[in-house]
Amino acid sequence: MIKAIIIGCGKIAGLYDDIDDDYIYSHAKAYSLNENIDLIGCCDLDIDNAKKLSEKYSIKMFSSDYIEMMKNNKIDIISVCTPNNTHFNITKSILESDFLPKIIFLEKPACQNIEQLDELIALSDKKNVKIVVNHSRRFDILHNELKEKIEQNEFGKLIKIDAIYYSGWQHNGVHIIDTLSFLFDDELEFNTLLHKTDSPYQNDFNLDFKCNLKKSGALVYITTMDERYYQLFEFDLKFKEARVRVEDFGNRVSYEKKIINNMNENILVKEKFDIVVSSKSSMQIAVEKMVENLINQKSLDGYLIKDISRTMKTVWEGLEWIR
Repeated sequence: MIKAIIIGCGKIAGLYDDIDDDYIYSHAKAYSLNENIDLIGCCDLDIDNAKKLSEKYSIKMFSSDYIEMMKNNKIDIISVCTPNNTHFNITKSILESDFLPKIIFLEKPACQNIEQLDELIALSDKKNVKIVVNHSRRFDILHNELKEKIEQNEFGKLIKIDAIYYSGWQHNGVHIIDTLSFLFDDELEFNTLLHKTDSPYQNDFNLDFKCNLKKSGALVYITTMDERYYQLFEFDLKFKEARVRVEDFGNRVSYEKKIINNMNENILVKEKFDIVVSSKSSMQIAVEKMVENLINQKSLDGYLIKDISRTMKTVWEGLEWIR
């Protein structure tokens, strides 16, 4: 049985899960529902949160000291779900310990700067511990099928992208950057900072940019929605021959194809799309892929910290516009 622990017992860990809800978004629920994993412990500096999570998911151990838990138990997977600014130090301390797991499942953003990124990649290679970063759209079936259609040029040349996110350039804007990098295998080039506003995360602003993709030259607008009204995370992709919209965090997709009507006008008409929203969540798929790696040595290429280097460098380039 694969043994897992969680460090950081907040929202993404599973503290506020509705256990009766079929949707799996948290680490604790994904581990608990996988028959190959035994979630044996959870840790948090706030011991009350660790206790609450352990009771919620019938986890055997809870503690404020993850090194001690690692020392006393041979752990295969460690989830790091702590606040953003602690990810680097905690991951580094795990890799420098004498009690190495086989996989670290790290929440985004993986780290705060290029020096930290390089250090984690080097330590991961040296210690032979895989660091899987939870850039969730990389695991999502819909986004993988959409990427395949883009690569097959099914929609024609990319013309323009409108992308919307909420709650901080580093906290959630990173998902916009990584999704575009993943879908188009291209880099963003920043042209204009359009707007800067506060987000719920200290020193992590909402940033609106006018950009372009370097290879295709496609125009990209990245804008924010104030989550005090509601949360939006979506992409409106305009191609030469079609328009594709991915909305409601990937739970809704629409496809319109260009035709020429009887007045010789270029118009869009709705078409049935042979991509369906998966019944499995990205979190569930991520855990399944880690299990497949540990049991059957299936590759985790595309999900590792080295694979999101371009994403993180682009996020930091965006921050230079406010310094």
